Formats: sequence, structure tokens, C-alpha cells
Amino acid sequence: MNFRPYSSQAAADFTAAMDLIAPHIASVEEKIREQASFFESGIEEYITYACGSSGKRLRPALALLAGGATGNVHSEHVALAVILELIHIASLVHDDIMDQAELRRERPTLNAKWGNALTVLVGDVLFAHALRMATQFSKADICRRIADAAIGVCSGEILQTEHRFDTDLSLSNYYRMVEMKTGSLFAVACELGAVFNDAPPEVVAALKKYGTQIGTAYQIIDDCIDLVGDEKNVGKTLGTDLLGGKFTLPVLMLLQSASEEEQVELRQLLLKQETMSREDLVAMIVEQGALTAAIAEASHLIDQAEAALEILAENEYVNGLHSLASYLRGLLPSQ
Repeated sequence: MNFRPYSSQAAADFTAAMDLIAPHIASVEEKIREQASFFESGIEEYITYACGSSGKRLRPALALLAGGATGNVHSEHVALAVILELIHIASLVHDDIMDQAELRRERPTLNAKWGNALTVLVGDVLFAHALRMATQFSKADICRRIADAAIGVCSGEILQTEHRFDTDLSLSNYYRMVEMKTGSLFAVACELGAVFNDAPPEVVAALKKYGTQIGTAYQIIDDCIDLVGDEKNVGKTLGTDLLGGKFTLPVLMLLQSASEEEQVELRQLLLKQETMSREDLVAMIVEQGALTAAIAEASHLIDQAEAALEILAENEYVNGLHSLASYLRGLLPSQ
């Protein structure tokens, strides 16, 4: 079973969606690069580095596509896209510290270059800057929703850290943490993308659901890639979840499907990893069908996300949201 992070079909689906919003994404990229100039000269270097590696920009893309799906894409959508990406970047800065990751997007992480103490402060100031930017919106509830999403991201991380090496973590708690950690920003991107166009409440709710489900599916796929992906293809440090005691969906499904006797042995192995290599555990997860079950759950969530779009009148931007869903399908493993 192999991941295809850059399969031709996945790339085509991603390109189809991004081409619709290319001028707006270009504006987002430009504004992200400009953010370092708003900081003290002594820390511009760190902000520039943190913001300098262009990721997939999924959260900005969702905000812009949701805007197009419900009307016109305008300056508020671009501003929202920048803010959400900065929050995401800040969360990655903190993630890399906690995971002791050395590589992100094929470059050394901030903590690998400058150490944890300085890096955590860079993440803090990026969070604060993004929330300050959110005050530009005339309606206080817009800023509040963005702040709620940021709190969700951080709360999900806190809960995940709290449950490190917790072999009794329930699937429901895992899903809740993932919805907060990743689904929050995906959801608010789609939700506010519609709100800025005064979309009807039922349309706003549908897009919010789409974002939540897509975000949750994306995190599950990312968790699976952390186990069986190839660092050369993915461009970041892998294996950090298991080493850090973050028991993600494939591991939890392996525990759930095991007999009581097998569960006792698995818990001992998971909590005393020196007796079992990562490769051996991954082989067990694959052989017992837990990885396949996790991928099936991600696929089901993508189905639910696309079903939520049925309420929207079809246009090219709605098709773009479907293309992003297809892109995620293209990340699923071949068997």
C-alpha cells in the first residue's frame, strides 16, 4: 500500500480548483510576503522565513472558492484568506516544536534553525498579528468567529498533547480533537466566505459542514501519511506522531479491532517502543486492515462534504470545491 502525494490525477484536480482563483491567490501570496514589514526590524527575518515557504494554501483556497460559490470574490475574501493562512502558519511553527521536526516543506524548520525558545515566540506573535488583522472587518462577529477558530486550533493541540501515549483514547475524542485542530480553519474559511456574500443561513451552514468534513478528512490522510509516507515526496519530517505518542486513527483502529489479549500486548508495545520498530508497527497496522479502515473513513468524510454542496446552485466555483474534494481522494493510498 503506497501513498501517491503527487499523483497526476490529484495534481490535475488541485490545479483545476486553483486556476479558478489564481489572481486572488496571487494577491494572497503578495500580502503574506508583505506581513514581515509590520514587525520590528529585529524580528523581520524570522517572520519572513516562517511565511516564505508557500504551501498548498488550502484554507485561502476554500475561502475564495466559497466566495465564488455564493457570489463574487472580493477584497474581504482575500483578507480572510491571508488571516487564516497566518493562523495556520503559526500553528505549524508550534507543531514543529512539539514534534521536534527538523524539516517542513523541504526546508529546515524554525526550531531547527533557531531553537525552541525563540521559535515559540515567533508562533505567538504570528497568532497575535493574525487576530489583530481580523479587527479590520466591520462586524464584530466576523472577528469573533476567526478568534473562535484560532482557539479551536490551539485547543485541539492542547487536548492532543494531553492525550499523548493514551492507549485508551476513544475514537469520538480523536475525531473531536481533529475537528478542532484542523477542521476549525477549514470550516471558518468556507463559512465566512459565504457570509461575506450575505448567503442564506442554510447555504452558510452547508459550506461550514463541507469545510469541517474536508478538514477532518485531510487530517486523517495526513496522519496516515505520517505513518507510511515517503519524506522525499512529502517534504517534511515523518514518523513524529508515533514517536511523540500521538496515537492517530490507524493506531486507534488497530487497538479497537484487536482482541483483549492482543490489546494488552499492543499497549505494551506502544508504550515501550524500544521493543518494536516503527516499521514493524506500520506493518501490523497495514496487515490488520487498520490503515485501510482509516482511509475508508477519510473517503466517507469526503463523500459527506460533497453531499453538503448539493444545496448550492451549480457554478464553476462549486465545481472547484468538488475538485478540491477529488484532490483529497487522489491522496488516498493505492492498494
